[in-house]
Amino acid sequence: MTTTENPLGIKRFDHVEFYVDDAEKWANYHVEKFGLYKRAYGNKSTGLEGRYAILCGQGRVNLLFVEAQGDSEEAEAIRAHVGKHGCGVKDIAFRVKDAAVAIKHCQDMGCDVVRPLDEHEVFKGASIAVYGDTTHTFIERKQHDTFAPGYVNLAVGIEDSEIVFNRIDHIVANVENMQEWVDFYARVFGLNQKGFFDIQTGRSSLLSKVVGDDDFIKMPINEPSSKNSQIQEFLDIYEGPGVQHIALMTSDIVASIGEMRRQEVEFLYVPDNYYDAVPGRCGEIHENLDELRRLNILVDRDREDGYLLQLFTKPIFERPTFFYEIIQRRGNSEGFGEGNFQALFESIEREQEIRGTL
Repeated sequence: MTTTENPLGIKRFDHVEFYVDDAEKWANYHVEKFGLYKRAYGNKSTGLEGRYAILCGQGRVNLLFVEAQGDSEEAEAIRAHVGKHGCGVKDIAFRVKDAAVAIKHCQDMGCDVVRPLDEHEVFKGASIAVYGDTTHTFIERKQHDTFAPGYVNLAVGIEDSEIVFNRIDHIVANVENMQEWVDFYARVFGLNQKGFFDIQTGRSSLLSKVVGDDDFIKMPINEPSSKNSQIQEFLDIYEGPGVQHIALMTSDIVASIGEMRRQEVEFLYVPDNYYDAVPGRCGEIHENLDELRRLNILVDRDREDGYLLQLFTKPIFERPTFFYEIIQRRGNSEGFGEGNFQALFESIEREQEIRGTL
């Protein structure tokens, strides 16, 4: 499909909004385990209706944790979402040049606009519905020292955590019909296909296509190609399509994973013999292989002048749906760890066996 380059004027991911059962609990979890900082909050007393929300972040990573407050229509919608899906991602928000232009384009493309343009002196935003109950919001900021109307800034202090995150590298969706959404992002967003993966482990399988731009937007989209794959398990347990994981980019994965393990973050298991093949498969790397083995960090060379390092957490919420990827890119790496897929999916299948779903 031919695309028009960036018709929405997208600059980058602005933030990701989670609907959760306890905003304070999950904000504190990300502060303690992931080295994020509380940046702002909002509730009825600050001008927000129906929600209590805490913004946590580091670098250009901004995660908003929202719980229902009161008995307004919005509060009931949040409760219904959490009741159906459990805790998880509700909205992926994009920073755009002009929110009015972005939402007008979406309307012209026939998108379902769920929040019309909301204009304030320093902030404009509008939202559309996408896969499942997920939404996308387009945000134009005229003043960058405030998160949004109804939010109050918190004193962050010096950001000196051993865990370092720069930005969101990519966001992954699990859907029932992958091509439908690949076509949607091409038609509406002007995003091109950046990769295709057909993963077969002998026990389960999935198909994945990556859509993105040439800068900061990368969104792999998965669909199940077997009844017992982890993608089908997600769709069953989450009760529909949604965000499977967010990849957080770090400039020092060894230090970051080391500190996260000290904070008792649980990661997927990587078998020790995985590392025996790394020198022949990946060539020369900057990191000490014994250190990567000790921390269970995966490594994959996706081009001659670039490789990536990555590791995946176990699901963090009660339902085994959403998890994080920690990723560092060296050189001109642009891949997603294709060489690690076998080890990764076998590790996920071990977790499925424990849950009794494989």
